[in-house]
Amino acid sequence: MTQQLRTHSAHWGAFHAGMEDGRLVVRPHPGDPDPNPLIDNFPDALRHPVRIAAPAIRRGWLERGPGADDMRGRDEYVQVSWDQALDLLARELQRVRGAHGPRAVFGGSYGWSSAGRFHHAQSQIHRFLNAAMGGYVRSVNSYSAGCAEVLIPHILGSYEKAVRRNVTWEQVACHTEVVLAFGGMALKNARVAGGGVSRHVERGAMREATGRGCRFVCISPLRSDLSEEAVAD
Repeated sequence: MTQQLRTHSAHWGAFHAGMEDGRLVVRPHPGDPDPNPLIDNFPDALRHPVRIAAPAIRRGWLERGPGADDMRGRDEYVQVSWDQALDLLARELQRVRGAHGPRAVFGGSYGWSSAGRFHHAQSQIHRFLNAAMGGYVRSVNSYSAGCAEVLIPHILGSYEKAVRRNVTWEQVACHTEVVLAFGGMALKNARVAGGGVSRHVERGAMREATGRGCRFVCISPLRSDLSEEAVAD
């Protein structure tokens, strides 16, 4: 039985997905000129044996509760029901808040966690901890940008303007004479973006630019930091 394929957008790009004969089927969006091959992983990832299918709690904590334990990092995990996991979590949050206050609860370090914004796991955790706990400790900045988010405002100006209002690939293809790249222009880097990239245009833009006479120069230990279409030095 085939269901109608529906349009989705993930960090890896836009695609169509649906069930055919009990199996997930994923097809690239026709508007994407260079679809991300990562979307081909979706069908197998849905029921892959390494996927965590239910809550699991470390045996030592489950049997003896919180506290110092020399088995941490070496212990096994025990699968439990959602009801049991939620009850244990609620009691532990109440215990920590009651003994030490909201500042003792860490709301999680930066991470995308999912393929969407509304269902972004960390954002939902933060909303919960604000509403139910009266606050928490959170992280700032990201591992994606490293120290750049902190340094760039002191050197160039607004970090957001530097990274989100940069030169477009259309401008490179039409107007640029020389592109000097210090790594970081590998196609794999442009395959993934927070909120998703609907049209992957890098390869086509490089091809158009070199056809017009633009020169690409790559300073990197990896030749693959620029694709073959760039014909880079």
